[in-house]
Amino acid sequence: MKKLAIIAVFFLLTAGVGEASAKRILPRAKPASGTKVASPSRGVATGVKFRGDRRAIIVTFSNLSIATKVDYVLSYNTRGTTQGASGSLTSSAGSSVTRELLFGTCSHGVCRYDTGITNAKFVVTTYLANGKRVIKSFKLKV
Repeated sequence: MKKLAIIAVFFLLTAGVGEASAKRILPRAKPASGTKVASPSRGVATGVKFRGDRRAIIVTFSNLSIATKVDYVLSYNTRGTTQGASGSLTSSAGSSVTRELLFGTCSHGVCRYDTGITNAKFVVTTYLANGKRVIKSFKLKV
């Protein structure tokens, strides 16, 4: 009887240890500045960061001389609909260009910002001089 009790206690202790260690997952490290930068070796270098109030993203495009054209699209869901902004750049725009894309709309100096934003993503399509196309996608956590 004593052996059975010892075996039962041992079984309970070892079963609990396995479950506890399986549930521990360490969080991933995030960049301190909140900036994501794509490699300039393929396509235009693209830096994406949130504006201080998180109601817009600030995008910096550099190394534009390697591209004939750059298209970009910001899309997100809010209040059950898909919203977004898009634009285009050419190599004549300069070597480095910055754009601010709002989560909302502005007209005549009055801005209305969207709330409850989900599934936000930013996609950059670079058309290179050699005919190749490079697509970079950024998932945004608003």
